[in-house]
Amino acid sequence: MNGANPGQQLRDLLQKIYPLGSDAKTSLEQASFVFKIDDALIAEGNFVNLIYASSINYLLRRLINTADYLRRKYESDTFPPEKFLIELRRFIMENTRIPNDYVETVLVLLKLCVEAKKKKLKPPIKKRIFKNAQDNNEMRCYICGKSISNLEEITINRECQDPPKSQNKEEVQVEHIWPRAMGGATEDFNLKLSCSDCNQKKQNYIDASDFHYEQICLVCDQNDESFSKELKNEYKIAIWAKNNYRCSICDKSAASVGRLNFGRLNPDDSWHFLNIEAYCDEHTPE
Repeated sequence: MNGANPGQQLRDLLQKIYPLGSDAKTSLEQASFVFKIDDALIAEGNFVNLIYASSINYLLRRLINTADYLRRKYESDTFPPEKFLIELRRFIMENTRIPNDYVETVLVLLKLCVEAKKKKLKPPIKKRIFKNAQDNNEMRCYICGKSISNLEEITINRECQDPPKSQNKEEVQVEHIWPRAMGGATEDFNLKLSCSDCNQKKQNYIDASDFHYEQICLVCDQNDESFSKELKNEYKIAIWAKNNYRCSICDKSAASVGRLNFGRLNPDDSWHFLNIEAYCDEHTPE
């Protein structure tokens, strides 16, 4: 099933309005601190791309959350129905420098984003996602690859009821790939099965650049006893997200092959965000 997330459409538009630029860097770009740091780390543009993606996500989040703030403020019986859009347009015109040619498109997409935030995930949709996962042989958490087939009946029986806190770890959830809070649609194309632990830790992060990637720089090695503890679950999700929860070599998903392992691109460098990739068992470096 094909579809579109309004938040994703808005991010694509923001990237069009504020592009990173071509490979031929201008003298201003070459002089900027981001490019200097990228060069210092011999990151070959990966650090620049990371900062750019994170900045676009920041702009997207600011716009969506401000739109939702205005909706909550003006969508009431106190104001006429059109008041929210009037105030949102005023905000964009007076408090941003988004080019006039794009204002109305941004306005429409923001309206769709806040509408998407309000849409609830209902039991019939959950059951359909379970069935789709079974039909596609993807009865694993799409993030960490944990087998969840044995937990299916528990979740379906509970449906929309909140499970007891003591059972949260054993709960299967239907997760929005593109976060609903950031304009993700509650439609089949944007929904996958996940374990509750991954769903909780992924929160409303859009992609890998949304995580605190600067913290992911380990001081220990893979053979050290503290390695698994130092590579926190949040860090693992951020690294898996770099390749959309797929093996960086064969592109097979965690939902189909199971848990993805970690390996370094440069074995002489430390375990840090730009140097770690995810691999299936077949392609994990020695």
